[in-house]
Amino acid sequence: LKLKKVAAPCYSPDEQLMDSFYLASWLTRTVPNELRFQVENAFYRGNGVGKPLGIMNAPALVSVTRIDANQVDETDIANMWARRWSGVSDYVWLSNPSVFPQLINLTLGNAPFLLPNNQPGQANPSFSLYGAPYIEVEYTSALGTTGDIMLASLSQYQTINKGGIQSASSIHVQFDAFETAFRFMYRIDGQPLWNSALTPYDAGNTLSPFVVLTAAST
Repeated sequence: LKLKKVAAPCYSPDEQLMDSFYLASWLTRTVPNELRFQVENAFYRGNGVGKPLGIMNAPALVSVTRIDANQVDETDIANMWARRWSGVSDYVWLSNPSVFPQLINLTLGNAPFLLPNNQPGQANPSFSLYGAPYIEVEYTSALGTTGDIMLASLSQYQTINKGGIQSASSIHVQFDAFETAFRFMYRIDGQPLWNSALTPYDAGNTLSPFVVLTAAST
């Protein structure tokens, strides 16, 4: 791992800063949030070139082909769960929001497949699958495509950073243009701890802390 830099410059006319009193504080709150999103997106799908190596490009990633195109069903989830490495117990499901209507209508007997962690109908409900938290994230893929849902142990993904997000401003960079320059920078890197999936002792299907559902084969 070697620290890599993600950065964002921003320029504002001086008049705008004077007329919009809270603009500077809005920038220092909003731009870092976007940098964090880009970093998390790289953790999920980064190619490792000048950025973190994401789980989707990890050599250890195990792929499970879905049964039916544009769907996620009970068998898909069961097949993914069966391919996880059982050496940790901190798995989470990372899912695109478009998957939720599929899962919320699945049942096992009379029991809902996607279990609510709080009272149904309450505000901001949370859910679990096989006891693992179900988390919707924007950087996953759309329903029916590879990466729309992933089972992952995030403790098996290593990150480093230094100093958090740094911000600075200057009136000198664009002085003759009557603009103030803002700069935001974050030094970080990450990659999976695994170089390959695990071949079990009985030589069955490979196992991994990172399991993704792929598009249907037909």
